[in-house]
Amino acid sequence: MGPNVAFPSPLCSSWLFFITFLGAGSCVEVTVPANPVMELRGGSVELPCHYKTSVDKNFVLEWRFAPGSASPESGKQILYFANNVLYKPGSQSERLHLVHDPPTLGDASIQLSNIHTSDAGSYICEVNNPPDFYGTSSGLVQFTVLMPPSTPVCQGTTFAPVGSEARMTCNSSEGVPAPIYSWTRTDPKTPLPTTNMVQNGQTGTLLLTNISLEFSGTYQCVASNEFGQQSCQLSLKVTGISQVGAIAGAVIGTLLALLLLAALVIYVLRYRKQKTKKKSQSIYSGNEIREDATAPGISEASLERRDHLPEGHLLENVSSRPGSTSTTKSKLNHFLV
Repeated sequence: MGPNVAFPSPLCSSWLFFITFLGAGSCVEVTVPANPVMELRGGSVELPCHYKTSVDKNFVLEWRFAPGSASPESGKQILYFANNVLYKPGSQSERLHLVHDPPTLGDASIQLSNIHTSDAGSYICEVNNPPDFYGTSSGLVQFTVLMPPSTPVCQGTTFAPVGSEARMTCNSSEGVPAPIYSWTRTDPKTPLPTTNMVQNGQTGTLLLTNISLEFSGTYQCVASNEFGQQSCQLSLKVTGISQVGAIAGAVIGTLLALLLLAALVIYVLRYRKQKTKKKSQSIYSGNEIREDATAPGISEASLERRDHLPEGHLLENVSSRPGSTSTTKSKLNHFLV
């Protein structure tokens, strides 16, 4: 528990010299532990507070509580005793009791049962005993809730190439005192070189450098303090492709994909160009002969005049042309048809 310490009122210190000669008056002197009080979560704890004064009908005892690291000045009332009546307005009322009830015999200690994590913090014991106005005093008790570590969470690298680094973390959300973390590999047959392993017991980090295939396996982190321990695991798989090789392979693969895409685009453009060219040739080909087309060198007006000429005149014109004797008959048959 540690030594107790008294916190006399500043006015009481000056009043002690005065009452030594007059033999009148009284001072309140409160004594509390100088060291923090500690207890395991779930247990019961006594928070000591003793005082010296002549209890009168105006005697008042008050306990206040500031949770966690909050300032003691912000503490709220959890217990109040006045006129032989006890009040417990705080949320801890069902678990909070006076060690001596009524607290009028110099012992104002309280007991807290079924301790919760939220019970840790500052407890202020204050005694007032008018008309001893110079004797009001108080004491501060620091309370720490002890607990084993909660189950830690393991996170970090699960896949890594040869020659790279792997980083793992381990953390427990609860644990007082703060847990110490230790990493090991579950398969002890192949011990890992310590030069490639860097771990921090306070932060729970593990760094594996320049890893090889032998680093593959399951790693276990143990979080421990004097009240218990918990563990978690993480599996690491090391691949045979180094980081440089993986980057080179990715670059080459990207280039090949771009080349393939370019070739596909060129092929599509050429195919469409050839298809357009063939289509235009089939529509505008000069070798196509139409039945109603006019022969070269003969206009439509000439044909109309020929249709109105007598048959004899046609024969005369045809026979008069040089070299047309052999074809006259065939042409005549053509016009007669």
